[in-house]
Amino acid sequence: MSKAVVFSRPIKPEWLDKTVEIMLALQNPDDIALSINEYLSQYIKSHINIRKTREILMNIWVNVSKDEEGFRDKALKVYTFCDKSERLAVHWAMMLLAFPIFRDLCAIIGKLSDIQDEITLSQIKRRVYEVWGERSTLEHSIPKNIKTLRECGVLEQVKPGVYRVLKREVKNKDVISLLIYAVLKSRDKLYHSVWELERFKELFPFIIDVSVADLHRHDAFVLDRIGGETVVSIGKGFYDG
Repeated sequence: MSKAVVFSRPIKPEWLDKTVEIMLALQNPDDIALSINEYLSQYIKSHINIRKTREILMNIWVNVSKDEEGFRDKALKVYTFCDKSERLAVHWAMMLLAFPIFRDLCAIIGKLSDIQDEITLSQIKRRVYEVWGERSTLEHSIPKNIKTLRECGVLEQVKPGVYRVLKREVKNKDVISLLIYAVLKSRDKLYHSVWELERFKELFPFIIDVSVADLHRHDAFVLDRIGGETVVSIGKGFYDG
Protein backbone atom coordinates (compact mmCIF):
# COMPACT_ATOMS: atom_id res chain seq x y z
CA MET A 1 0.00 0.00 0.00
CA SER A 2 1.23 3.50 -0.84
CA LYS A 3 2.32 5.53 2.18
CA ALA A 4 0.70 8.93 2.66
CA VAL A 5 2.78 12.10 2.80
CA VAL A 6 0.94 14.39 5.20
CA PHE A 7 3.68 16.27 7.09
CA SER A 8 3.17 19.33 4.91
CA ARG A 9 3.77 22.20 7.36
CA PRO A 10 6.74 23.07 9.61
CA ILE A 11 6.07 22.53 13.31
CA LYS A 12 7.58 24.42 16.23
CA PRO A 13 8.34 22.64 19.54
CA GLU A 14 6.34 25.25 21.48
CA TRP A 15 3.29 24.36 19.37
CA LEU A 16 3.73 20.73 20.37
CA ASP A 17 4.03 21.80 24.02
CA LYS A 18 0.85 23.86 23.72
CA THR A 19 -0.99 20.92 22.15
CA VAL A 20 -0.15 18.75 25.15
CA GLU A 21 -1.12 21.55 27.53
CA ILE A 22 -4.50 21.84 25.81
CA MET A 23 -4.99 18.06 25.84
CA LEU A 24 -4.35 17.92 29.57
CA ALA A 25 -7.00 20.62 30.11
CA LEU A 26 -9.67 19.44 27.64
CA GLN A 27 -11.13 16.02 26.82
CA ASN A 28 -13.26 16.53 23.72
CA PRO A 29 -11.28 16.40 20.44
CA ASP A 30 -13.46 19.12 18.90
CA ASP A 31 -12.73 21.43 21.83
CA ILE A 32 -9.02 20.63 21.58
CA ALA A 33 -9.05 21.41 17.85
CA LEU A 34 -10.81 24.73 18.43
CA SER A 35 -8.35 25.71 21.15
CA ILE A 36 -5.35 24.78 18.95
CA ASN A 37 -6.88 26.86 16.14
CA GLU A 38 -7.16 29.89 18.41
CA TYR A 39 -3.58 29.46 19.57
CA LEU A 40 -2.12 29.03 16.08
CA SER A 41 -3.99 32.09 14.77
CA GLN A 42 -1.51 34.20 16.78
CA TYR A 43 1.34 32.92 14.59
CA ILE A 44 -0.22 31.89 11.26
CA LYS A 45 -2.43 34.18 9.18
CA SER A 46 -3.64 31.80 6.48
CA HIS A 47 -6.75 29.83 7.49
CA ILE A 48 -5.64 26.98 5.24
CA ASN A 49 -2.21 26.79 6.88
CA ILE A 50 -3.77 26.99 10.34
CA ARG A 51 -5.93 23.99 9.45
CA LYS A 52 -3.00 22.02 8.01
CA THR A 53 -0.81 22.75 11.03
CA ARG A 54 -3.61 21.89 13.45
CA GLU A 55 -4.20 18.57 11.68
CA ILE A 56 -0.53 17.65 12.04
CA LEU A 57 -0.55 18.49 15.76
CA MET A 58 -3.81 16.58 16.25
CA ASN A 59 -2.46 13.55 14.36
CA ILE A 60 0.64 13.51 16.58
CA TRP A 61 -1.12 13.69 19.94
CA VAL A 62 -4.91 13.44 19.65
CA ASN A 63 -6.06 11.38 16.67
CA VAL A 64 -4.02 8.28 17.38
CA SER A 65 -5.11 4.74 16.55
CA LYS A 66 -6.71 2.53 19.19
CA ASP A 67 -3.53 0.48 19.18
CA GLU A 68 -1.47 3.52 20.18
CA GLU A 69 -3.78 5.14 22.74
CA GLY A 70 -2.03 3.43 25.65
CA PHE A 71 1.36 4.56 24.39
CA ARG A 72 0.04 8.12 23.96
CA ASP A 73 -1.38 8.15 27.49
CA LYS A 74 1.95 6.95 28.91
CA ALA A 75 3.76 9.61 26.86
CA LEU A 76 1.47 12.27 28.38
CA LYS A 77 2.36 11.11 31.89
CA VAL A 78 6.08 11.05 31.13
CA TYR A 79 5.85 14.52 29.58
CA THR A 80 4.36 16.02 32.74
CA PHE A 81 7.20 14.95 35.04
CA CYS A 82 10.28 14.83 32.79
CA ASP A 83 12.72 17.72 32.59
CA LYS A 84 11.67 20.44 30.15
CA SER A 85 14.87 19.88 28.18
CA GLU A 86 13.73 16.31 27.46
CA ARG A 87 10.18 17.09 26.32
CA LEU A 88 11.27 17.24 22.70
CA ALA A 89 12.22 13.57 22.91
CA VAL A 90 8.68 12.71 24.05
CA HIS A 91 7.23 14.62 21.09
CA TRP A 92 9.78 12.86 18.87
CA ALA A 93 8.51 9.45 19.90
CA MET A 94 4.96 10.48 19.03
CA MET A 95 6.03 11.93 15.66
CA LEU A 96 7.88 8.75 14.72
CA LEU A 97 4.65 6.79 15.11
CA ALA A 98 2.41 9.40 13.50
CA PHE A 99 4.37 10.11 10.32
CA PRO A 100 6.35 7.48 8.39
CA ILE A 101 7.89 10.26 6.28
CA PHE A 102 9.29 11.88 9.43
CA ARG A 103 10.65 8.53 10.64
CA ASP A 104 12.30 7.72 7.32
CA LEU A 105 13.74 11.22 6.96
CA CYS A 106 15.26 11.03 10.45
CA ALA A 107 16.73 7.60 9.73
CA ILE A 108 18.32 8.97 6.55
CA ILE A 109 19.77 11.98 8.36
CA GLY A 110 21.05 9.68 11.10
CA LYS A 111 22.86 7.46 8.61
CA LEU A 112 24.38 10.40 6.77
CA SER A 113 25.52 12.14 9.96
CA ASP A 114 27.35 8.99 11.04
CA ILE A 115 29.70 9.25 8.07
CA GLN A 116 29.99 13.00 7.47
CA ASP A 117 29.88 16.21 9.51
CA GLU A 118 27.71 18.15 7.06
CA ILE A 119 24.62 16.94 5.20
CA THR A 120 23.14 18.48 2.08
CA LEU A 121 19.48 18.80 1.17
CA SER A 122 20.17 17.13 -2.18
CA GLN A 123 21.61 14.06 -0.39
CA ILE A 124 18.54 13.85 1.85
CA LYS A 125 16.12 14.21 -1.06
CA ARG A 126 17.88 11.58 -3.14
CA ARG A 127 17.68 9.00 -0.35
CA VAL A 128 14.08 9.85 0.52
CA TYR A 129 13.13 9.35 -3.14
CA GLU A 130 14.83 5.95 -3.06
CA VAL A 131 12.47 4.92 -0.24
CA TRP A 132 9.27 6.73 -1.24
CA GLY A 133 9.62 7.24 -4.98
CA GLU A 134 9.71 10.65 -6.68
CA ARG A 135 6.29 11.93 -5.62
CA SER A 136 5.38 15.55 -6.24
CA THR A 137 4.18 15.85 -2.63
CA LEU A 138 7.68 15.05 -1.37
CA GLU A 139 9.16 18.13 -3.04
CA HIS A 140 6.92 20.19 -0.77
CA SER A 141 7.05 17.94 2.30
CA ILE A 142 10.80 17.41 2.70
CA PRO A 143 11.67 21.11 3.27
CA LYS A 144 8.85 21.36 5.84
CA ASN A 145 10.29 18.40 7.73
CA ILE A 146 13.77 19.92 7.56
CA LYS A 147 12.46 23.25 8.86
CA THR A 148 10.74 21.40 11.71
CA LEU A 149 14.06 19.79 12.66
CA ARG A 150 15.72 23.22 12.58
CA GLU A 151 12.96 24.69 14.75
CA CYS A 152 13.50 21.82 17.19
CA GLY A 153 17.19 22.72 17.45
CA VAL A 154 18.56 19.42 16.19
CA LEU A 155 19.68 20.63 12.75
CA GLU A 156 21.81 23.72 12.19
CA GLN A 157 22.02 25.35 8.77
CA VAL A 158 25.68 25.89 7.91
CA LYS A 159 24.78 27.54 4.62
CA PRO A 160 21.81 27.26 2.26
CA GLY A 161 21.09 23.59 1.67
CA VAL A 162 23.82 22.37 4.05
CA TYR A 163 23.14 21.21 7.62
CA ARG A 164 24.91 19.96 10.73
CA VAL A 165 23.38 17.76 13.44
CA LEU A 166 23.18 19.15 16.98
CA LYS A 167 23.20 16.44 19.64
CA ARG A 168 21.47 16.45 23.02
CA GLU A 169 21.57 13.97 25.89
CA VAL A 170 18.49 12.26 27.28
CA LYS A 171 18.91 10.76 30.74
CA ASN A 172 15.35 10.07 31.88
CA LYS A 173 14.84 6.31 31.54
CA ASP A 174 11.11 6.61 30.88
CA VAL A 175 11.73 9.09 28.08
CA ILE A 176 14.34 6.75 26.60
CA SER A 177 11.87 3.86 26.80
CA LEU A 178 9.34 5.89 24.80
CA LEU A 179 11.92 6.55 22.09
CA ILE A 180 12.99 2.90 21.89
CA TYR A 181 9.41 1.66 21.84
CA ALA A 182 8.43 4.12 19.09
CA VAL A 183 11.25 2.93 16.84
CA LEU A 184 10.51 -0.74 17.49
CA LYS A 185 6.80 -0.20 16.83
CA SER A 186 7.36 1.78 13.64
CA ARG A 187 9.81 -0.72 12.12
CA ASP A 188 8.68 -3.78 10.20
CA LYS A 189 10.89 -6.19 12.12
CA LEU A 190 10.08 -8.71 14.85
CA TYR A 191 13.12 -8.09 17.06
CA HIS A 192 16.42 -6.21 17.32
CA SER A 193 19.70 -6.93 19.01
CA VAL A 194 20.06 -4.97 22.25
CA TRP A 195 23.34 -3.48 21.03
CA GLU A 196 21.42 -1.78 18.19
CA LEU A 197 19.16 0.29 20.44
CA GLU A 198 21.58 3.13 21.16
CA ARG A 199 22.35 3.30 17.44
CA PHE A 200 18.84 3.69 16.07
CA LYS A 201 19.26 6.22 13.26
CA GLU A 202 15.73 7.57 13.78
CA LEU A 203 16.98 8.97 17.09
CA PHE A 204 19.93 10.75 15.49
CA PRO A 205 20.01 13.87 17.69
CA PHE A 206 19.68 12.03 21.01
CA ILE A 207 22.49 10.59 23.10
CA ILE A 208 20.97 7.75 25.13
CA ASP A 209 22.22 4.95 27.34
CA VAL A 210 20.19 1.72 27.34
CA SER A 211 20.97 -1.34 29.43
CA VAL A 212 19.36 -4.76 29.67
CA ALA A 213 18.33 -3.84 33.21
CA ASP A 214 16.48 -0.77 31.88
CA LEU A 215 14.54 -2.93 29.45
CA HIS A 216 13.67 -5.44 32.18
CA ARG A 217 11.96 -2.61 34.10
CA HIS A 218 9.18 -2.33 31.54
CA ASP A 219 6.64 -4.87 30.32
CA ALA A 220 6.71 -2.95 27.04
CA PHE A 221 9.79 -4.95 26.08
CA VAL A 222 10.45 -8.68 25.81
CA LEU A 223 14.03 -9.93 26.03
CA ASP A 224 15.18 -13.22 24.56
CA ARG A 225 18.33 -15.00 23.41
CA ILE A 226 18.69 -15.79 19.71
CA GLY A 227 21.89 -16.96 18.08
CA GLY A 228 23.89 -16.28 21.23
CA GLU A 229 22.87 -12.62 21.59
CA THR A 230 20.21 -10.79 23.57
CA VAL A 231 17.37 -9.45 21.45
CA VAL A 232 14.41 -7.21 22.27
CA SER A 233 10.89 -7.05 20.87
CA ILE A 234 7.68 -5.29 21.81
CA GLY A 235 5.78 -6.72 24.76
CA LYS A 236 2.30 -6.06 26.12
CA GLY A 237 0.77 -4.26 29.07
CA PHE A 238 3.21 -1.51 29.99
CA TYR A 239 1.44 1.21 28.00
CA ASP A 240 -2.09 0.16 28.85
CA GLY A 241 -2.47 2.52 31.74
